[in-house]
Amino acid sequence: MEKRWYYAILIIFTTCGFSFSSWISRTPELRDALHATAGTMGLILLGLSIGSILGLVLANVFVRARGGRFAIMTSAFFMFGGFLMLATGAWMASQVVVFAALFIFGMGAGMCNVSMNLEGTEIEYRIKKTILPVLHAAFSIGTLAGAGVGVLFIKLGVLVSAHLVVVACLLFAILMVSTRFVPAGIGKESAADKKANAEESAADKRLWLNKRTIALAIMGLCLAFVEGSANDWIPLAMVDGYDVSHSLSTVIYGIFLAGMISGRLLSGRLIDTYGRVLLLRVAVALAAIGLLLVILKISVIVCIFAIFLWGAGASLGFPMAISAAGDESQYAVKRVSLVTLAGYSASLAGPPILGFLANYFGLLNAFIFVLIAICVAGIFTGNVAKIKKTA
Repeated sequence: MEKRWYYAILIIFTTCGFSFSSWISRTPELRDALHATAGTMGLILLGLSIGSILGLVLANVFVRARGGRFAIMTSAFFMFGGFLMLATGAWMASQVVVFAALFIFGMGAGMCNVSMNLEGTEIEYRIKKTILPVLHAAFSIGTLAGAGVGVLFIKLGVLVSAHLVVVACLLFAILMVSTRFVPAGIGKESAADKKANAEESAADKRLWLNKRTIALAIMGLCLAFVEGSANDWIPLAMVDGYDVSHSLSTVIYGIFLAGMISGRLLSGRLIDTYGRVLLLRVAVALAAIGLLLVILKISVIVCIFAIFLWGAGASLGFPMAISAAGDESQYAVKRVSLVTLAGYSASLAGPPILGFLANYFGLLNAFIFVLIAICVAGIFTGNVAKIKKTA
């Protein structure tokens, strides 16, 4: 049961990563087709951010009402419809249609992100093994694969709209088949739970929102900002800060992704052996050292090594925060939703803020604010320790 469930969630993570990078790979052509300036494109992409945050909020409602499986299936319809509308917007060269499409797709993606992470924490709780980093590694692998297919389609001259339609159909089919192996009702609030909630005092209702949960949300927010900033700004930082070619900047970004994937794939057994706290503190230290070396601009060779350290160090924070939020099954839905909302909001909103700061301080110097976020996250690492059950 758990094995099929785990593989299904693994496939869902991979597919979501693939779909996200698929349309990202065609954004230059989409921008040209829309005749959009950088500022206009930023406003269009805001539709994705708003939709994603709304989806993160709505996920909690859908999961508690019908369970994680239902929420993932519902998100599949939103993402499918959003992709088809995006293909239409690209074909029509309509900025309004593309904005609306990204809003709908983002709402589905946000809902799916919370739901699949909740399913992952429940599997961890049942099998007593750390799997969230591996699931997030699958998302990163899917991202690489989607970008690779995007490059291939560009080389073959496949139209943007045709590419998006293919991805939409593939995404919908895989999610609908995969959810057949996901148990129904995970995270659903039963009648007994609703009755108990109605009888709880105001103090009891706040049990899930304790200092530990808030600390995990802050840590998730900081480390998702670290990851999101790297995804959005490393290629440009390499070109502007280190004066490398566009192709080499892409290779260096690939090294960051390799660090992320390596850290997530190798960490599961190490976490189970040495504990979350130690591994996360090591990871935060590696990320800080790597980013500091990038900022210092010693040489391109040192930078390449530092970028890998940055990726490996940044790989564990967000999935570990989600794992820790799901330690107590009765509070998992609310806590995972809060941590995921904080993390994905920072991942979406943080990079544009970093771009604003870069206008005044330069991109490499703006990374100092990312380094500060790593240090803030380091303060809260002790909160990922597993909760000890009292007799």
